[in-house]
Amino acid sequence: MRIGFWRPVAIAIMAAAFAALTMGATPALAQKRLAFVIGNGGYTAIPALQNALNDANATRTVLQDAGFDVVPATNATLAGLRNALDTFIERVQGAGTGTTALVYYAGHAVQLDGTNYLLPVDIRPERSADIPAQSLSLSEILRRLDGTGAVSKIVVLDACRNNPFANRELSRGLAVQLVDGANEGIRSEAGLARIDSGSGTFVAFSTSPGATAADGTGSNSPFTTAFLREMREPGLPIEQLFRRIRLAVHDTTSGQQIPWETSSLITDFAFFQRPASAPGAQPAPPATAQGPSLTLRPTPAALRSLAPADAYRAAIAWDRRDIYRATLEAHPDDERALRLHRGFALRTEETTWAETVRAGDAESFRLFARLYPGSAHVTEALRLAPAAPSRDRVRIAAMCPVCPAPAPRSRRADFTPREVVPVRVAPARSAPVRQALPPAAAPVVVPELPPALLPAKPRWTGFYAGGSVGGADQRSPTRIAGFGPASEVQTSIDAGNVASRLSPSGRGATISGQLGFNYQIGAVVLGAETDFSAMHVGGRKASTVNPFGVEVTTQAQTELDTLGTVRARAGIAFGDLLVFATGGYAYGHLGQRGAINPVPTANPTYAGSTAQIASGWALGGGLEYALGPMLSLRLDYLRYDLGTQRLVLGETAGFFTDEYATMRARTRGDMVRMGLNIGF
Repeated sequence: MRIGFWRPVAIAIMAAAFAALTMGATPALAQKRLAFVIGNGGYTAIPALQNALNDANATRTVLQDAGFDVVPATNATLAGLRNALDTFIERVQGAGTGTTALVYYAGHAVQLDGTNYLLPVDIRPERSADIPAQSLSLSEILRRLDGTGAVSKIVVLDACRNNPFANRELSRGLAVQLVDGANEGIRSEAGLARIDSGSGTFVAFSTSPGATAADGTGSNSPFTTAFLREMREPGLPIEQLFRRIRLAVHDTTSGQQIPWETSSLITDFAFFQRPASAPGAQPAPPATAQGPSLTLRPTPAALRSLAPADAYRAAIAWDRRDIYRATLEAHPDDERALRLHRGFALRTEETTWAETVRAGDAESFRLFARLYPGSAHVTEALRLAPAAPSRDRVRIAAMCPVCPAPAPRSRRADFTPREVVPVRVAPARSAPVRQALPPAAAPVVVPELPPALLPAKPRWTGFYAGGSVGGADQRSPTRIAGFGPASEVQTSIDAGNVASRLSPSGRGATISGQLGFNYQIGAVVLGAETDFSAMHVGGRKASTVNPFGVEVTTQAQTELDTLGTVRARAGIAFGDLLVFATGGYAYGHLGQRGAINPVPTANPTYAGSTAQIASGWALGGGLEYALGPMLSLRLDYLRYDLGTQRLVLGETAGFFTDEYATMRARTRGDMVRMGLNIGF
């Protein structure tokens, strides 16, 4: 009787112990893992990608090793891509709550109007408006994942390998992704996307928003190579994993490609679980002088204690605005500070563009064009502004350049959200109350946001001064005419034996200083510049004839020792590069000499010289590249023409006071210079 009673109890205890041991040894089995892996490389109408399929197949293998049930799609058409997505979504929904759903994409992708589109292999767009109907948007994938109930939703995009639409209006890098959630007032830590704090979403791009990624020279792209290598470490949290990936890709591409991600995961996730027998995670060591920490967020004090190179790597690894700022403050004179500042400015610009598209009104698009006239999105903003709905201008001082304030917001005027999520209104501090959206326009509210970088002025606007060095090539075609009466000397010179044309020319070095002002309107830069050059440019030319035993040598010489100009400038800015044309008034100090010398010397000699300020015009153009916020490198070409100067030749002995001949020389030249400008 007692044996019959204890046997079921013993079996129950053993079963519970076995289940506990199993779950402790393989925690990956405690939740269902599903993945949708896409590799598109065999495009027909746009350039093919060599490594896209290799990347997708390698990722599929590693994910299967990590316990994922994979739905593959390789070289998929639009229909095939949608069918595979439907299958994947059905499986995620059937797996129930607690599921991890992952989407990996390798192939071409572009952004249009702030939305990212994954391109199928059969895409054939003729204009930008064709893209949405012929591709699959990332927003649609995220929206459908949100409806599955999965606890963790991970999207990894190794896309935008190169520009599939070079020199066409639809060519763009990937955009900052706006991930919709229940609470749109919550901002991700990086400040690059608005993400619901409870949405459980992780989105990773192989490169920074708006930039392109390398396809690589090996069998896999630099991003996927690092992804496959680092993800195999057991127990490595996904956030720390992508810090490692970011540094690895940065090093492989010499800083040209920096991956980016944003996370609102609410559960810990690692691709490979730590064995139950392995020791638990140890406390993260702080950043020290020996290197940055990838597990413990660096403080300003820690960044100051690091070597400049390690502080730079810490800022790249963590990719956070406050860490960027703290690193620049700690090491402002480091050679990497300019690259770090540019990366920070690009992230801020892309964030502003994402917020502008999110607001969707004409005022926002026009304001973006004014704040970022050199942006790659400025043409798109000006194109969208006329058709966008207009709304009352909002207060933006507390949140520029992310404006107008999109809370509550709608993508279009005819869209009405079901409810308004409470937001904190500055300066009020009372607790928010959930309320229904009134049918009329919502009151303007200004949410409290993290500080953002606001450009004080367009990058080419302002005064500047600088210096240049170069060289000039000058020519002075000279006509000799206006011969007077022949000398009474028996062996007088016959005017027919004097050369009628000479062309003295020469080359020399120049050193210049310039002062100017630029004003940028959109991508157009207008301005004025004055410069002054010291030089010694000119030459001498002689011609000799021998009529009946009397040798006559005619000489002409011009020398330019200074040249100044006052010019207007007009150009087009392509981000940090300015291409300009220029033209205006030119003046210079010009010396001129001439002589007619017969042999034997018993014959009279005729000569003359003058020095004067000659004036004319200058016309040219050039390139200017911004090395930093206040420093630019310039290369320019200038053609100058100082007009025609008249020189009188008279008899040198003074016996004959009448004019014998005149020389008329037209001085013109070409000048090429390279120099630096400093803004102020």
